[in-house]
Amino acid sequence: MLAAVASVALAAPAFAWDFSASGSATASFNQTSSKANGLATTKESTAGTGFSSAGSGLTLSSSNTDGANTTSLTYSLDWDGNLDETLAVSGSRTVGAWTASGSVSYSPQTLGCSSSSDNTSTAATAACAGTQTGEDSTSVTLTDGTMTIVLGDASHLSGQNVSAGTGAGGQDGMDNGGADCAVGACVDAFHGVSLGYAISDTMSVTVAYQQSADNNDMMGTGEFLDSWNAAGTAEDVTLESTTHTTSGFGLGFSGTFGPATIGFTQASATSADATGDTDAAKLSTSWSTMGLGVKIDLGDIDPFISYGSATGAAGSAANKAVIHTHSGNEVGLTYALGADTITLIVGSMSDQFSKTDKPQTTSIMEVGYATMVGPASLAIGYGTSAKADADKGTSADGYSMTDLDVALSFSF
Repeated sequence: MLAAVASVALAAPAFAWDFSASGSATASFNQTSSKANGLATTKESTAGTGFSSAGSGLTLSSSNTDGANTTSLTYSLDWDGNLDETLAVSGSRTVGAWTASGSVSYSPQTLGCSSSSDNTSTAATAACAGTQTGEDSTSVTLTDGTMTIVLGDASHLSGQNVSAGTGAGGQDGMDNGGADCAVGACVDAFHGVSLGYAISDTMSVTVAYQQSADNNDMMGTGEFLDSWNAAGTAEDVTLESTTHTTSGFGLGFSGTFGPATIGFTQASATSADATGDTDAAKLSTSWSTMGLGVKIDLGDIDPFISYGSATGAAGSAANKAVIHTHSGNEVGLTYALGADTITLIVGSMSDQFSKTDKPQTTSIMEVGYATMVGPASLAIGYGTSAKADADKGTSADGYSMTDLDVALSFSF
């Protein structure tokens, strides 16, 4: 009997789970003014001006470690325009030199909703707003420390943006009317496979391949551009968005050379009809993108540079003028004053949406100060943004904005 009790006592730690709860609260003051365009005679304050507050990231988590094997369970609630409820499990297992990891997550929320006539016998069920409507997409990662294979829906490539922000509303991103990606390569999560290889302790390279039927998801961000003809008919929208598949290839590199860390990504993707439909086969879209990020560690002063470009084009004869070109650059630094940080960033972006469209440019600037006040963090940021369009008379030409943001945050 004593032996059995001892056996259970020794085995218990291997099955023990650690539990925790976390959340955060932020109170802020914001002062924003903007001018709609060059024709406007006065600036006007936005609806966001004044004091506000938000609670974020209520998370219940539990984890278990059994030697080299780990499992974690999290339940989180967050508000982002609606109430996001997520239940996620992730884990890793090691056998020999190889470690595999994966995860699954769902947004349960209310499991069923009814129509407005739910008091009648003919009530029809309908999905609740925000409720997950499909199977979770995920990926499996397999690594031996030198070689890493990722298969599935994942961020296979880095966009290489290394810019620091302040919380103020200056930074605008590239293609903010479409992909809205940070300055760098316009890539995001997509269904595919990637192989990463550590060349040395300071250098690694990643190659990625995409082959999927996901719409408007070329390397994770690129939208179909040949989905309409000169008349913009709905039939053409249906043809490309429902019958086309995407294939793409990308390459990423990251290396540290003395005080500098350099990252580079190049990727491209094309769409093609997968049904043999004669009309659909006339449509196609191609995207190419690149991103460069450079960080330099000079002690208290850490400069950074982010640069990116993306070009997309429709392939049909009717849409040869449909060419989207986006580029951007951000330059700045963080300066450490003991435990405090000063951040400065300036940048510019350019967008064109057809072969004849002239560039719309955006210039941004942010400066910020961050410090700790006991257990709370205080961040003060000031940002500006200004737009100019070479096609004069557009609604964006002459737009300007200034934003002051003061935020006091506490995580618990």
